Amino acid sequence: MELNKRNFKCILLLVLCAILLYWGLNNLSALSAVVDSFFSLLAPLLLGICVAYVVNLLLKVVERLWDKALAKAPDIWRGKLKRPICLTLTMLLFLGIIFAIIFILIPRLEEAGATLVANVPVYVDQLQSWWNGVIAFAAERGVTLPELSMNADNATKVLKDFLTNNGGNVVNTTLDITTSILGALVNFLLALVFSVYLLAQKEKLLAQSKRLLLAAIPQKAGKRTMHILKITNNAFSSFVTGQVTEAFILGTLCCMGMLILRLPYALPVSVIICFTSLIPIFGAWIGAATGAFLIVFVSPIKALTFLIFLLILQQVEGNLIYPRVVGKSVGLPGLWVLAAVTIGGGAFGIAGMLLGVPICSVVYVLVQDFVRSRPAEDDEKPVPPETE
Repeated sequence: MELNKRNFKCILLLVLCAILLYWGLNNLSALSAVVDSFFSLLAPLLLGICVAYVVNLLLKVVERLWDKALAKAPDIWRGKLKRPICLTLTMLLFLGIIFAIIFILIPRLEEAGATLVANVPVYVDQLQSWWNGVIAFAAERGVTLPELSMNADNATKVLKDFLTNNGGNVVNTTLDITTSILGALVNFLLALVFSVYLLAQKEKLLAQSKRLLLAAIPQKAGKRTMHILKITNNAFSSFVTGQVTEAFILGTLCCMGMLILRLPYALPVSVIICFTSLIPIFGAWIGAATGAFLIVFVSPIKALTFLIFLLILQQVEGNLIYPRVVGKSVGLPGLWVLAAVTIGGGAFGIAGMLLGVPICSVVYVLVQDFVRSRPAEDDEKPVPPETE
């Protein structure tokens, strides 16, 4: 190899990468702390990019409706005023959906807590009666179980003793949770502001990013990268649209079923199911646990009925609705959708469940492109003669 200036730079870069890799492998804890601090600083910006990407899908719909409604309006309404007004309407709609979900859930959670406190004596009496029945059943078969004396006063005393002995830990935990919530709220507000700036000038920013990419790498590699980014954008936008559609369908079916079965908290539980269903395949079970927690304080039998109903609905959703709606939107067969969610969730948790399907869709499309480009080359190769 000729030792010219270009090759010398490549060797120097390889040596530097090897040194950094060696240091990183021997200082994993320090490297992890540095990476965590770096992403903590960038958290509002990264979250803002994610919010802008999701809101942009809604913004496109609003702008299309705006163009249709004002097709014969003056140019100023379809030009300078289009983006500010449509962006404002989109952000109001986005925030309105979030606040509607919060204002639906919080009163129901307070009601469930109040119901729990009011029904403590009833639950204690039911538990005492059940334990007495277990003791009688065991005594008939020669098994002696210890007596258990429970009443509402004892339960209240146990709760007071727990708060007295562990009050400091409870306060510290509450403060930590409050601090985390406030930090997350601040990050969300910063992300929201950042997303507004991104959406207001998205065409200009995309054009600048494209020019920067094509200037930084060779033209052939730049075109290939742009092709991959286009496929990735289509996959993720289709996935988000399909996921929201599927969640809305599941929430609607859940609400209708709960109303038919006369189960309590039909609307808030359906909202929870709809929201948690944004997590592919397994999100409905998270919502099921939350919904059962709300209903069990009203009636344990109704909570069991709700779980059985949701089990049936989840089987229909997981095997019929989800693969067809989301798989069709991203162009993936149902088997690939289930495989992507299972593997992604097992490897990276909730983030893997959310990103597994669109990433798998990108790989699927790239593999199809590669396979289409191969037969023309393979057909030109002579077939070797068969040998005995």
